[in-house]
Amino acid sequence: MTKTIWQRCTRPQERLLALIDCHRAAPPSLGHPLQTLGPAESAKMLAVLIFDQLNDVVYLRCDHKFVRHVRSMAAAQRLLGEGEVDLDEVTQLDPNIVVQLFSPLVTSQRIMATQFNNPYTSVSCQDGTNVVFKEYAGYLFVGVAHQEETHLQRIVSVAIRMVQLIVGPCVTILKKSEEKCSLLDNLLEAWQGLYAKEQSYLVEAVERLIVNAELSAAAVKSLAAVIDTMKPCKDLSPCHAMFFVRNKLLALYSSRSAPELNASDLLFLNLLVTASQVKDGDYTEDTAPKMVVTPEEKREDDGIELDSSDSGEFYSMPNTPLLGRNASHGEEVSQGKIRSNVLLLRTDSCQLTPHLVHYETLSDGLSLVIVSEVNRTQISIQLLTLLSGLEEILTGDINGHGKLILDACEAAVKKSQDLAKRIPKGKTYERVEKALQQVQFRWDNLKRSGLEEWLKGGGDSNIPTRVDASLTSLVDIARSAWRIACLGINASATASQVESAVAMASEHMADYCHFLEVKALRNMTLGCRSALTINKYLEDFPGLVHFLYIDRSTHQLTSPTLLPDEAGDAPQESESPANRTRSLTVSRVWSMVEFARSHLSKGHLSLMWKDTTFNYAYFLWFEDSSSNPLKPGELDDATDMLPLPGVLCEDFYRTLCTQAFPGMDPNRIHIYELFCVHLGLATSPCVLEHTRRLAATIWEVAGPIDANPADLL
Repeated sequence: MTKTIWQRCTRPQERLLALIDCHRAAPPSLGHPLQTLGPAESAKMLAVLIFDQLNDVVYLRCDHKFVRHVRSMAAAQRLLGEGEVDLDEVTQLDPNIVVQLFSPLVTSQRIMATQFNNPYTSVSCQDGTNVVFKEYAGYLFVGVAHQEETHLQRIVSVAIRMVQLIVGPCVTILKKSEEKCSLLDNLLEAWQGLYAKEQSYLVEAVERLIVNAELSAAAVKSLAAVIDTMKPCKDLSPCHAMFFVRNKLLALYSSRSAPELNASDLLFLNLLVTASQVKDGDYTEDTAPKMVVTPEEKREDDGIELDSSDSGEFYSMPNTPLLGRNASHGEEVSQGKIRSNVLLLRTDSCQLTPHLVHYETLSDGLSLVIVSEVNRTQISIQLLTLLSGLEEILTGDINGHGKLILDACEAAVKKSQDLAKRIPKGKTYERVEKALQQVQFRWDNLKRSGLEEWLKGGGDSNIPTRVDASLTSLVDIARSAWRIACLGINASATASQVESAVAMASEHMADYCHFLEVKALRNMTLGCRSALTINKYLEDFPGLVHFLYIDRSTHQLTSPTLLPDEAGDAPQESESPANRTRSLTVSRVWSMVEFARSHLSKGHLSLMWKDTTFNYAYFLWFEDSSSNPLKPGELDDATDMLPLPGVLCEDFYRTLCTQAFPGMDPNRIHIYELFCVHLGLATSPCVLEHTRRLAATIWEVAGPIDANPADLL
């Protein structure tokens, strides 16, 4: 049975023919018009899948609508047993059924990528189902939903970044480690929740909690003491400590030698705290396929078991002080329980730098996060260089540089073994040494397989069978070695120092907990009469309802807080700041940002529009280090090369800066964004005048960025 598919791509006829050929003898896909859900149900259908090179499902996260939809497909194709046809009672998915239904589409995607070098970006089906494809480390990430394609692309891109954060290139771990899979589940769920309600995650910028100098100094002093307490830890370099209060950054302290912590990693660290508070089963308890893994299956090809010591929980001392009302009323806060995970943060030297992250909720809303760099960065760099070179050879992306790639791989193998000798003697050292010896052995086998001769002959796309087998084997072993070296970190070895640091921070911040909880709820609101500073400030901007000001050089957000209970369309008798805020719904702000982003992706840096109630304006501009405006070049021809607006997946603004000012150092250019919402009666000249004054005086409310010299932001 064939079906009609609309494809958004550069060569639609060629792709459509390949896809239809693959589906002629295949089961109906998820978008078949005869097996669609009702409008109310289908509007929420969402799934994220990861397929390996054999088209097996490595990871699947989906909602109940997707489960019912896939099972209806399976029932129509008689893939279910007689007792499994009831769609209402069964809420689990068999991965084998998912593989059978998706294999034609996934196979078609791989054919387009390998043979035509023109893979799908998305497929749109008749019933409104969108399917998005992205690839990372040879694994295919697929998003399926009844949602806009742009938003689905963002979901899949965030999923890829989270996989990089948790397991790096070793994506197969998600199939073998229930702990890693659960962490990815919780991170995705936390991101979806925050993206829907927090402005900071909507625009992907860090929002600081605005407090007085005394409280800020107390927080920084406490964090400095935390870093000092962590310094005796072996094989670790304490880098950063920070306080989050309800998704807002209170303070960040970094050691002098620490690399700068970028905004995207700060957002992910807060996301990690939020994910730890997600109750098990809120989303996936009855939808995620359960994959039973035996001890034998938990072993890699190198015969080394997966090490689960790199993350988990350990309990602090019984006398650890508790904060606020949770100490007396025993509410559902992780009291006395310190969580830890190995995360791969981005630094200037390495895109996947191993860090050990400890975090705990000290009171309702106040969380402490401690980030320590594991002394494996250089090994990670060398093994990633080796993997990158091998993947270039496998994909045929050599371009006459075969000799250079070989030399780089040879140097990476040698340097990684030399670097391993710096690891303290013990069990970890033995495991890393054994893994790197296997890498050396497979590398020698690869050189004897005829790789150099094939590369000297031009390295055409037809890789000799022996060379291909040796390459694939070496890639698997190199990934295994990277996993053992960079993820096999024992968090419990630092338990005593972390317990002392948490206890110290708890004691120092005990007097401020209640204030911080309330302050985080109303960080800076237009309708709060107690916020004299912001109300006095806004008296100079009649008609202004809301704004979002973002310094994209540091990705910091300054904006009044939108409260859910102030969302409504009922008319108000007065034009006070409070009533103007209540007439502005959260959905309108989100729609404003999405509309502006759609034009930003096309190279439009300023625009104004209106609806029946409000005027909206968006501006993006550039300045040099002396605050002089810079005029960008033409962007129309470069928009296809831009990623999605934001910083969580890729830094859109740095790429935009490179395209707008070729030849200039992006670090010397400052980028700013401003969203404004005015009442509908406001004129365009009034909006423009407010925009200029707001950008010039916003520091009066938020304070100068460098007000806290200990804060690297």
